Amino acid sequence: METSAPFLIYNASAGSGKTFTLVKEYLKKVFDSGNDGYYKHLLAITFTNKAVAEMKQRLVETLINFSEDNSIVSPTPIMAAIAEETGLNFDEIQTRSKAILRNLLHNYGAFSVETIDHFNHRLIRTFARDLKLGQNFEVTLDTQQLLQEAVDSLLSKTGENPKITSVLLDFALEKTDDDKSYDIARDIVQASKLIYDETNAAHVSLLKEKSLDDFSEFKRTLFQKRKNIEGEIEAIANQTLQLIEESGLEHSNFMRSTLPNHFLKLQSGNYNVYGNKLQENLETGKSLYKAKEDPSIISIIEGIVPDLLSNYLKIKERVGEFSLYDNILNNITPLSVISLVNQEIENIKNDKNILPISEFNSLINTEIKNQPAPFIYERLGEKYRHFFIDEFQDTSKLQWENLIPLIDNALAQKENNIPGSLLLVGDAKQSIYRWRGGLPEQFMAIYDKENPFPSQTKNVMALDTNYRSREEIIDFNNQFFTFISQYFASENHQDLYVSGNKQHRNHKKEGYVNLEFIEKQSKSLNLEVYSKRVHQTILEVLDKNYAPNDICILTRKKADGIYLGSYLMEQGIPVISSETLLLKSSAKVQILILSLTLALHPNNEEAKVQLLDLLHDHWAILEEKHDFFYKFIGKSEGQFQKTLSEYGIDFNLKHFRSLSNYEAFEYGVRQFNLSETADAYLFGFMDFVFEFGAQPMADKGLFLDYWETKKDSASIPASEGVDAVQLMTIHKSKGLEFPVVIFPFADIQLYDAKWDTLWYPLENEAFNFTEALINYKSEIANYGAIGEFLYHEHRSELELDNINMLYVTLTRAAEKLYVLAEMPSEPKDGIPLNYNHLFMEFLKSKALWDADQYIYEFGENTEKVVKEERSVSQTTPSYISSDPKDHKLFLVPTDSKIQEFELASAILEGNLLHETMAKIKVQEDASKILAHLKERSILREEDFNTLKRNVQKIINHPELEVLFNGLDTVYCERDIITSGGEVLRPDRINIHPDGSATIIDYKTGSPQSWHNEQLGGYSDSLSEMGYSVSQTILIYMGDELRLTRHETTSN
Repeated sequence: METSAPFLIYNASAGSGKTFTLVKEYLKKVFDSGNDGYYKHLLAITFTNKAVAEMKQRLVETLINFSEDNSIVSPTPIMAAIAEETGLNFDEIQTRSKAILRNLLHNYGAFSVETIDHFNHRLIRTFARDLKLGQNFEVTLDTQQLLQEAVDSLLSKTGENPKITSVLLDFALEKTDDDKSYDIARDIVQASKLIYDETNAAHVSLLKEKSLDDFSEFKRTLFQKRKNIEGEIEAIANQTLQLIEESGLEHSNFMRSTLPNHFLKLQSGNYNVYGNKLQENLETGKSLYKAKEDPSIISIIEGIVPDLLSNYLKIKERVGEFSLYDNILNNITPLSVISLVNQEIENIKNDKNILPISEFNSLINTEIKNQPAPFIYERLGEKYRHFFIDEFQDTSKLQWENLIPLIDNALAQKENNIPGSLLLVGDAKQSIYRWRGGLPEQFMAIYDKENPFPSQTKNVMALDTNYRSREEIIDFNNQFFTFISQYFASENHQDLYVSGNKQHRNHKKEGYVNLEFIEKQSKSLNLEVYSKRVHQTILEVLDKNYAPNDICILTRKKADGIYLGSYLMEQGIPVISSETLLLKSSAKVQILILSLTLALHPNNEEAKVQLLDLLHDHWAILEEKHDFFYKFIGKSEGQFQKTLSEYGIDFNLKHFRSLSNYEAFEYGVRQFNLSETADAYLFGFMDFVFEFGAQPMADKGLFLDYWETKKDSASIPASEGVDAVQLMTIHKSKGLEFPVVIFPFADIQLYDAKWDTLWYPLENEAFNFTEALINYKSEIANYGAIGEFLYHEHRSELELDNINMLYVTLTRAAEKLYVLAEMPSEPKDGIPLNYNHLFMEFLKSKALWDADQYIYEFGENTEKVVKEERSVSQTTPSYISSDPKDHKLFLVPTDSKIQEFELASAILEGNLLHETMAKIKVQEDASKILAHLKERSILREEDFNTLKRNVQKIINHPELEVLFNGLDTVYCERDIITSGGEVLRPDRINIHPDGSATIIDYKTGSPQSWHNEQLGGYSDSLSEMGYSVSQTILIYMGDELRLTRHETTSN
């Protein structure tokens, strides 16, 4: 019998059976306890819903297998391992499995295998009152949408607050000066992402305390210091040039005049003068003058070299300082509005009662973590004794710190003589999520020397057998990654890749690796050349008896995958990818979205034509498209509906607009006959609509905005039964395996950090800021000792992250691996800068490299042994759509539930106001109508007073009172029949003595874009009747009366 250590760490390289190990260790705890419900005291944490589903499925299926009659006769490897390590015989395991499974199925909610976010959500929900959160708060996963909404809200206040307006205007001008777009919204959203970036949280919290005045002062100080440095540089450069002149030297006396030209450029303000060997030459005294130079000249030059070097270094230091301030200034304006954006976020959170999931970790860290563990357990209703954390290399610093107190409490105590335990499983080589807080260094430190639980001795074990890949692929990866480990600047990273690439083979023989270099092409031809070669590779693989769904293509950039997918489908290769599965790619979904767009914006002719184009195809209309379109262009809603009906399409935009989001789209599905050929896209879209409807403020206008932010990611899940080539990004492939992997564009830069930023500590107290944000670039190394440290530290992280990404890519293949890379040139100074350099240097080490050879093969390219597989038939369920009214159901539109006030306004104020104003043609009518209403006592006093105030606001408004003076002919709630037969009813029409007309409409609630378009329809109809409409007025009633006036030019 084997006893597991309380604190156990598994270092699990790719394909080493970590899920098998987790399931085994989990079940051992339950079996050892002798308690059928002991799983309630186990908490298993992983990082994706898919991983949670896989682990739960594996645990349940394993228990089912153990429970079967033949399990004792033919025990599975995991059953044999559990029997050996627990001392239980197969009969005991079978009996306990049945009891555990029965208990589990009756208490499935207590089966705690979950994501870290789900566990955090439970914690926060439990402590909601302590955190001053509403018990019914909603969790929002989409921080990007929240940030965009907050930035839009902030920009809408431009002109109201002088300080905010000034900052934003300056920023727009700065961008224009740099020949960039003056649209600053994107830059502010980008900067504001720091608010929800855990890595930057501590830094951002300091900025939240700073005002716009603080930033303005900081900016002024930086400009002044930069100006002072420019003066110092110019003075030292002048001094140096004067020294050369006073020494009797000509500029031509120096080799290629390099040295004097250096100082001349600095004198003129050109600081881009480094990157040559001038400093080295001054330090060694070499290559400063010509070999045949006059000895007396040489003697003079050598005599002033110490002064030249001193001035060179002084200026270089000043230039570094100047560049630092310049770098800070590039980021200061977006940073200055972070606190403003954060205020807008807080307003939105309060209004909608939402909590972004990105705030979970920080909220727990500051408010809950330090509570006594027994108190937390008491509030949770569960007490966990054993913790299992999968993919630990993806755990963020805060996530780990939040779990430590609970784990420490479990490890420090015994219950029924059973100690608590912790099992961590991870692989620092597969850490590719640093951008979302995953820290490989954290896992490396824990399995090395660090131990957050000093009361327990940790036991570190390596899962060193690769059960995924065939032997040739295992050997190639072992050799390749061990070789390239020498290029890591960090010794820790070197050790990681040396010790982590000694994987043992499994019983699977053969395997094939194909490394192919492609001739360097122009940027425009690069995609096409790669695509052709990938297509050819797929055909070669298919010829080896592999099916399309055996193949997966991995790319670093999404854009490369999109191009590849389009190209392959054009060549007749079936492809399934996140792009081909996007909801927006479905014509049915496009019809529904365009219908909503047209309902909200009836005069949007572009949306109308796009909708007609799709309907023409869907309904197989025989008429030529342009003739079909022509019949609808410029037509009113009523005419649009009437013309559609001529083609058998019964669709009413006004009715569509009156329904709730979900009901409106159901109406569209029925009226356009989309359900007859329903597919996964339609089901997926309606799920998308339903989920949106559960959000607060979920009206139709907001749905379109939400769709715009989500349409490039909202997709249907891929079906495992589809026989198509899979295409995905490297990040999405993590944790997956495929028989054949093709990796094109394998020339990724190791040190590409175009958008990366760092926090630079400021030691100068005059700034009133302790640190500032700077863009990462090579010049940082010249910012002094601090800059040099930051530069090399980040470069080392980039190195590890990008080689980790290569490791993840090459270890996904089980049987065949194809790598396509651009033919490399020799790396400068022998230091590889990209993947193809690494491949070239590896081939050199194996004495295989030939500059004229393009293909290198490892192993035999054998045919697939095809096994007979059980076919699974697939069916698409019918889409059932019926009108709720057919079942006597009447749904309240979500739009009208947005706020209680707006609901009351729509039902009470709206109806009362319209009925009352329909009877008031002149001011004198108001008192009589209101007195009559009061006399009838049909309204509560509160409602009557509200109505009276609203009426008086209208008739006494300075811009409206002229319409109630009795000089005009007035028509209230009068029907207008248009030339197309549509019946319209404006609230009020004033015909003035000169024959012109004013149209008035009363509205309650929030302004909607279709309100103006509705008034435009009224105006067009009056114009057709011969009236000249001078203006249209929308009157919005609320706490304050708001007018929207439009002067018209109709004749």
